[in-house]
Parts: sequence; C-alpha cells; structure tokens
Amino acid sequence: MNKFTVVAIVFIIACFGGLVAWSSLRTADTSTDYSKYNSAEIINGNEDNGGIDEHVRGKVDSKVIVVEYADVQCPGCASMMPRMSKMHEQYGDRVAFVFRNFPINGHQNARAASAACESAGFQGYYWEMLETLYSNRNDWIEATGNSRTDIFARLFKEIAPDGDEEKFRSGMNDSRIEKKVNFDYGLGRNVDKVSATPAIYVNGEAIEIGEGTFEDVVKRISDKIDSELEKVGEKTGPLEKTAE
Repeated sequence: MNKFTVVAIVFIIACFGGLVAWSSLRTADTSTDYSKYNSAEIINGNEDNGGIDEHVRGKVDSKVIVVEYADVQCPGCASMMPRMSKMHEQYGDRVAFVFRNFPINGHQNARAASAACESAGFQGYYWEMLETLYSNRNDWIEATGNSRTDIFARLFKEIAPDGDEEKFRSGMNDSRIEKKVNFDYGLGRNVDKVSATPAIYVNGEAIEIGEGTFEDVVKRISDKIDSELEKVGEKTGPLEKTAE
C-alpha cells in the first residue's frame, strides 16, 4: 500500500466519522447454492441457515423490506442501531426490518457476539440482546474466552431476568447458530456483494452509506422507503402520533 493510498483511506474515515467499517473479509462460502435465494425477501429457516428464521421487526408480509447486514462489534453499526429502531417505530407494520449477521475479520468478538444474539433469540430475546450488546460495546469488545461469555450471560440476564442462563450459554455453541451466521455472511458476500458494514438495502436496492452524516443516511433510507410505499399505495412518512 503506497503513501497516497494510506492518506486517502485516512481522509475517507475522517470524513465519514467511522460510519463504515472496512476490513478484510472471509473467503466466500462455496458450499451453499445462494443463487436459489432472493436476498430482498425474508428467508425462512431451512437446512442452509440452521433452521433459524430471519429476525424481523414489523410484519413479515410487508411490501417494503429493509435488510441490514451488520457486524455486532462495528462502531458504525452500533451508531445505526438506535436510528434503525426509531425508523421501525415510525413506520410500524408497513415496513419489515431484517437484520443479518456480517462479522468482519479483525473484529475478534464479532462472531461470538452474533452467537450471543442468536442464542438469546432461542428464548425470544434476539432484538433486546442485539441492542444491549451495541449499547454496551465497551464491556465486551476486548474480552476473551470465559470472561467474554460471562459478560454476555450477565447482559442476557439483565434483559431476560426470567431467562435460562445455562441454556443461553450452551446455545452459543449450537451448530445451528454457526450455520445461521455463516449463511447470513455468505448471502451478503455472494448475492448482495457486501464489502463493508453497515450495508442496507430497501427492496433489494442498496442505500449509499459512505457519504455524509448518519442523519443523511437515515434520510436516504426513509426517502427510499417512502418511494416504495407509494408504489404499493401505502401511506408514506412516519406514523401520526395520537393525542394522549
């Protein structure tokens, strides 16, 4: 890498405020026939993804589907999380928001964090675990081994006081979860050509992430959502708040 390239990369990161996490990617999975999948649609559990359904906020039969590929350790993805949650609240059941795992090499705990979310999902706490891992990144991003698992278990018990901690811990090593994470990653690499996180698609069309602020990105997503809603005769814009 020459001096000009290094300077250019530093300039890009400075301008975008760390929104996009660039890193080396894993070798593409060639054992799964991804050509049979439409990545713009919600994918039910099957043999390729460990039998785990897509994680969706909103109605699964919505005409507008927003797909996000993200790395749970990625700081830019962590900053996008509350913004994506707010959009879900604003659009309600008119839009389905899907999260797919895309752990990037160089983020040592990204796959373990994805496994923690999937394991919490076995007990019905997927989104809560995802949000708490993002909001408590500093607690676990440098942890290793049993210490890391202990932190994940503690956070799980905070969001699920009646949850089964031992089931959560053992679930993190479940082979179904490994297949799910690998499937999500392979779908992103092979079908949507994801090269950085977060990567966001609205009805299969990629949203430009690397230019402007987070608010600029949110506006591009919202504009595309409204365009797609209009096509199917649905009301555009945020839900109207009713008087209390």
